[in-house]
Amino acid sequence: MRIISPVDHLGEVAELLVAGADELYGGYVPAAWGARFGLLASINQRTFAGAQIDSYADLQSIVEQVRVHGGRFSLTLNAPYYTDAQIPLLLDYVEEASAAGIDGVILADLGLLRKLRPRFPRLQMHASTLAHLVNSAAVAEYRDAGIDRVVLPRHLPLAEMASIIAASPGVRFDAFLLVGNCPNCEGLCSFHHSSPDRIWPCEIPYAIDPVAAASSALTSAIGRQGSWAKSNRRHGCGLCALPALREAGIDGLKLVGRGAPAAEKVRNVLLACEFIDLVDTEPDFDNYQKKALSAHLTRFGRDCSPNVCYYPELCPNGADLV
Repeated sequence: MRIISPVDHLGEVAELLVAGADELYGGYVPAAWGARFGLLASINQRTFAGAQIDSYADLQSIVEQVRVHGGRFSLTLNAPYYTDAQIPLLLDYVEEASAAGIDGVILADLGLLRKLRPRFPRLQMHASTLAHLVNSAAVAEYRDAGIDRVVLPRHLPLAEMASIIAASPGVRFDAFLLVGNCPNCEGLCSFHHSSPDRIWPCEIPYAIDPVAAASSALTSAIGRQGSWAKSNRRHGCGLCALPALREAGIDGLKLVGRGAPAAEKVRNVLLACEFIDLVDTEPDFDNYQKKALSAHLTRFGRDCSPNVCYYPELCPNGADLV
């Protein structure tokens, strides 16, 4: 399984590659976009400068470093949709990025995919989790439009991932691992992530007051939603699931963290490498899981919880959430 890490700055590229990242992904805001739409009209689901590559020159240098190292770089262009007024700028943007040597584009908008695919046959097209491809029929729709890879949504159980992969020949699949888990279905979330304090809507406590008598399922959902105010979504983890992900046919492990400090990104890459190796050397799952849970405690300073576990069916006391 390949390790796919975010990158935001030219200075962190070498550290990430040496740590073991096979692929890097990131985005930047071209001058024409910023001048016309500003940063809050997100070109790539990040609305703060620290999560953007500084310039086109830096993008060129990042791509060159990755290529020399034998890796790949994908440009993030994953807003759920774009307006007609934005499409011409996006085509110019990808043209410029392709000239810099990028290997692929991570996107969600099906209309944009249909415009990019014939124009850039060399580029690998990735369906972002924002595309919300939660079954094999949805994957087939994107595959027919030219998608090469799919990032499976965060909330899918392992069994559903395996089923989708088995029913989708010719498509490669990535799954999330480490940090940035969220209580919401990202492809359906309409919250705007623009807080200058980088406190996102899923982290803000709020009360749900049903207008009618709540069912047991709704009561349970309300309780879980309230518990997120006591969880730290940046402790997201999926180490326990690596054996199952490999068996299911997952090709890449996508690490979250655009906008995070370089040191944190490097720690995540190193931890992912360690446990990919452990899958081969520790065949007993109980022993493997004990080591994974211990690593989570060491990495984040607290025990794993079903909220932050990407695969809660494997988390102690988490099966009831699946």
